[in-house]
Amino acid sequence: MKHPHPAAMLAQAPHRAAFLPGMLFAILLLAAWSAELTSRLLGVHAALAVPSSLAHGFLMLFGFFPLFMTGFLFTAGPRWLGVEPPGRIVFVGVPALMVGGLLLWLAGLWRGMAWTLTGHALYTLGFSGLALTFACLLLASPQPDRRHACAVLAALFCGVLALLAGAYWLIFQDGQAWLWMRNLALWGFLLPVFLTVCHRMLPFFSANALPQYQPWRPGWLLAAMLTGSLGHGLLDGFGLPSWPLDAALAALLAYVCWRWRLAAALRVRLLGMLHLAFAWLPIGFGLYALNGWLASPRLALAALHAVTVGFFLTMMIAFVSRVTLGHSGQPLQAGPGLWRLYLAAHWLALTRVATEMLPGVWSGWLYGAAAIGWLLTLAAWGRAFMPSYWRRRADGKPG
Repeated sequence: MKHPHPAAMLAQAPHRAAFLPGMLFAILLLAAWSAELTSRLLGVHAALAVPSSLAHGFLMLFGFFPLFMTGFLFTAGPRWLGVEPPGRIVFVGVPALMVGGLLLWLAGLWRGMAWTLTGHALYTLGFSGLALTFACLLLASPQPDRRHACAVLAALFCGVLALLAGAYWLIFQDGQAWLWMRNLALWGFLLPVFLTVCHRMLPFFSANALPQYQPWRPGWLLAAMLTGSLGHGLLDGFGLPSWPLDAALAALLAYVCWRWRLAAALRVRLLGMLHLAFAWLPIGFGLYALNGWLASPRLALAALHAVTVGFFLTMMIAFVSRVTLGHSGQPLQAGPGLWRLYLAAHWLALTRVATEMLPGVWSGWLYGAAAIGWLLTLAAWGRAFMPSYWRRRADGKPG
């Protein structure tokens, strides 16, 4: 039987078209950041159109998470809403615009700001396409319960606002606009999407895998978590103390870990990957609350990386691995290799958080080691899963 061209296979399903570039950009951006850190340690500084630390902040927020979200939302979103999935032109075109925008954005770091601005505009167009497509799916839905989709859509529009703030930052070199871009992207877009998907999917997956499991996902919990995320971002944006809210949110999220039966979930590795990633959230907000009393910039960075590296990256690995296994016709099981990679990701997240607690002479080298470790881990993860996106399903089914 003639095998289809890999490019044709990428256009067979939304997760294929978006997950492959997501993995490639995750590896590329970690490689670039590792090279930047190495050059700093060696005393070599490259002249870039955008300061490297600010570019790093933007690219870690928008460089690959939205691509993975595109694949997930175009795959799971129609099922949530009981509608037909978007057509091939959309589910291929949206990530293609993002990819083109990111490539121009990166090229502009060396070629000049005009390239970066063009890339930013192209990326914003693709991201807006994601938001508008999801809005159309939501409007067409006959489902009575659309709260999760509504929450995701609101978060996507916050992402559009973050990109507009990012454009203002790039055009006028306004540092305050960069801060608003970061807060909108982190607390208005990324964390709300992750929290919403976790609220919907973790109890569902757990009920299918654990005996006598009673799903628990009350509406007030979703509202409380989203309010906590947005509230933290607003308070931080206006320079107001957020530690009372952070402490309350840390306590709530710790209770959620217990109520969702973290310990029992770890007996099923693929399920435990989701629950263990979620456990980083009470740690992150606990560190934010502690920073409210100690007022340490380095403790604030530790809290930030507990959320972004500890929660976002490990949850990304857990969700993308699960979706890829299921939609490539493979057993929904985390084999020894995937489990070791996943645990390595947690150790690297812990290392990254710990770098902010150590003296400066040690933290720089440890920071570089953590970045290289993440690069190697994501490269091994990509090597294991990327072929699934250009090959037929193992079970012979379409998709």
